Amino acid sequence: MLQSLLSKLAGAGPDKRSWELIKQGARVIDVRTPEEFGSGHLPQAINVPLSQISTWLIDQDPKQSFVLYCAAGIRAQKACDQLKCSGFPNVINAGSLKDLLSYQAT
Repeated sequence: MLQSLLSKLAGAGPDKRSWELIKQGARVIDVRTPEEFGSGHLPQAINVPLSQISTWLIDQDPKQSFVLYCAAGIRAQKACDQLKCSGFPNVINAGSLKDLLSYQAT
């Protein structure tokens, strides 16, 4: 519940558009730590911890769509802000992994 509230406060949260983009081939980025990623993640996700986003995005295509998530949505929002400020317009903060998974099940 706290994670869901934090996601909403950060302006985040899974929505229909997140899953539509994933189905259309958006890159799914888990910005949690490798330890958190190892405890469970979406099968199509790659792990790029928030601390490595600025270096990672150098080799990415700004035209690509990205769906980012973390444990509560706050780190994902920070990563989204970094990508958007670097010229990546197609970026969505999907909030937390838990919320994203529960939304997929509905």
